[in-house]
Amino acid sequence: MKILIVGSGAKEYSIAKLVSRYDETELVFVAPGNDAIAEFANCIDIKADDVENLLDFAKANDIDLTIASSEKAIANGIGEKFNEAGLMIFAPTSDAAKIANFKSVAKKFMYKTKIPTPKFGIFDRENMAIDYARKSKYPVIVKTDCHMHGENVFVCDNFKIAKRTIEDLFDAGHKKVVLEDYIAGQEFSYYVITDGYNAMPINSVVPYKAVLEGNGGSLTSGLGAFAPFYMIDRNLEGRIFKEVIYPALDELAKSGNQYVGILGVDIILDRNGGLNVIEFNPFFKEPDAQCILNLFAENLLRVMCAAITGSLVDEYSELSAKPLYSTSVVLSAGAYPNEGEYGEVLKGFDEVEEHCDVAYFNTVKDINGNMLTNGGRVAVLTTEASTLEKSAQKLYECVDMVSFDSMRYRKDIGKTLLIGC
Repeated sequence: MKILIVGSGAKEYSIAKLVSRYDETELVFVAPGNDAIAEFANCIDIKADDVENLLDFAKANDIDLTIASSEKAIANGIGEKFNEAGLMIFAPTSDAAKIANFKSVAKKFMYKTKIPTPKFGIFDRENMAIDYARKSKYPVIVKTDCHMHGENVFVCDNFKIAKRTIEDLFDAGHKKVVLEDYIAGQEFSYYVITDGYNAMPINSVVPYKAVLEGNGGSLTSGLGAFAPFYMIDRNLEGRIFKEVIYPALDELAKSGNQYVGILGVDIILDRNGGLNVIEFNPFFKEPDAQCILNLFAENLLRVMCAAITGSLVDEYSELSAKPLYSTSVVLSAGAYPNEGEYGEVLKGFDEVEEHCDVAYFNTVKDINGNMLTNGGRVAVLTTEASTLEKSAQKLYECVDMVSFDSMRYRKDIGKTLLIGC
């Protein structure tokens, strides 16, 4: 098979590396990819949101399967464009993915389908958002409508902070903001693969989004994770499907927007055992992807093809995972999500790959072949072991083996449990 993967981050690195090992894989192309991916796959200079040129490339190169892991590609309609052209693609359509790409759409969708979610307000006018914030209980959550890399969710402890946050977001050009009640509890992400009607669980992940140990400071797109979430049992998993997954898929299918692909759900399990859905995701997040793929025991290409052709539940009774814990930590160049450092040499990474899995974000190579930082998140290190404690210990032993001048990372991945409880 000739495979095209659309995106340029660490998850695309992980997917490309995984599928390149399969016997049925002939060639792997990644658009646009990054310099680290180019070491084992063919990187194509086409942006992830340039759907027309991606389509032309897929036709010209007889691509058998396209995997769109980029949110931009999905939002720009790569799913429907490839489907219309008769090309096999693993991605939801842009209409189906609106619940994952726009928080305001997700909130209205959950309200309509009675999916449990915290009380919220959606505002396209600054003064109305501020008035809502004035009457809110604190802390309150302020969110951008669209997913963004870096900081897009703000926990505001009082009205003064909420007002300034709302003003800053509108001043920055955001057309819409979402305000949401704060729910104390354990946040986790739950991922399924679906053919539009049926869904099968892949795994659960506990994310670490805050920049500081103990979950203080700004919230980011992700600085660490572990899988699986140890509190999920058959009863809780059944509730997730009954209260969240099937209502969502049924409503989308009823409107003609069958969701084919990977659907992620961010959930807070509150102190009373209630499920509170925060948002949806149109693919694996970073670094959730690394945790999940490290434990995934099936052939990813075959599972994706089964979802596309609608034969998922015919071919699989369940999706197997290794009976281990997986732990990931993100290494960033400087104070992510703020502007990071560029041009710093990565040291020790070749050696550490003997002890853990490494996935790279948008790093670059110099003329001497050295891998350099390119701002923001640089790499994800991932380990697995029989217990969470052993996996975390192994992870930080690997972190000690690598360095670059401005390297920062959280030191409590897999150690701070029951976050927010």
